[in-house]
Amino acid sequence: MTEIKFERAGQVATIILDGPESRNALNAANLRSIGDAVAQIAGEVVQFTSEAAQPGTGVRALLIRGEGTVFCSGRDIAGIDVETDDAREFLAEVFSPVFASIRALPIPVIAEVQGAALGLGYGLAAAADIVYAAETAKFGSPFAAIGAMLDSGAHHIFLDRLGYHRTMDLIVTGDFITGAEAAAAGIVSRAVPAANLREFVDEKLERIVSGPAQAYAMEKGFVRTLADERPPLAQVLAEEAQLQEAARHTPDYAEGFRAFQERRPPKFR
Repeated sequence: MTEIKFERAGQVATIILDGPESRNALNAANLRSIGDAVAQIAGEVVQFTSEAAQPGTGVRALLIRGEGTVFCSGRDIAGIDVETDDAREFLAEVFSPVFASIRALPIPVIAEVQGAALGLGYGLAAAADIVYAAETAKFGSPFAAIGAMLDSGAHHIFLDRLGYHRTMDLIVTGDFITGAEAAAAGIVSRAVPAANLREFVDEKLERIVSGPAQAYAMEKGFVRTLADERPPLAQVLAEEAQLQEAARHTPDYAEGFRAFQERRPPKFR
């Protein structure tokens, strides 16, 4: 059985799927625990209203990772009674709210995928803003083996990144693509050698938490809207101009410009 752990180190919060023996499979209770952790993180996010948060306070990034050799093998179906199980309720009322709450966080969310991310395991990773994977990680659709449908938003992402034919190939055959192939296709952000993944993620997190948090929050909201709604170019240009002017009034913008002009590293607060 998988245990959900929540840790905080400095300005980085971490949600850990800890169930190596179950390949980090998740049940409804696990998903609710993740949702509770996300709600706690939301309350500890750096706030940008009126008085700025003191340097070094507030959560500025969330990392989601799994223990063992697998990120998450999907839903824990051990002991599930197919006659009474309500798949719609599980996905729509348990998983989807967690997915939405992760996407709604105004901070960068990073998924560290060291092994297989399947079913809702991939959906959990896909809820993140950035997915760093081991080159040997595995992504795909194992559902044909149990007569089930691809779910957790994977239809949308696979079709968008892989196209119709390759998506159907993965669904019907149950074959997997590696982390390296997923990075090349845009399914994940980047793929690195498995032995270097943790160090790579830690280095990226260090850079993220020292960056312009308010600009990141604005970017996340805007890019998410573009991805979901796909507005025309003219609308994007107009909204970019408005957001850039809003950014101009933030302390980070002023510091970034001054640092560039003075040829020194910026010190974002």
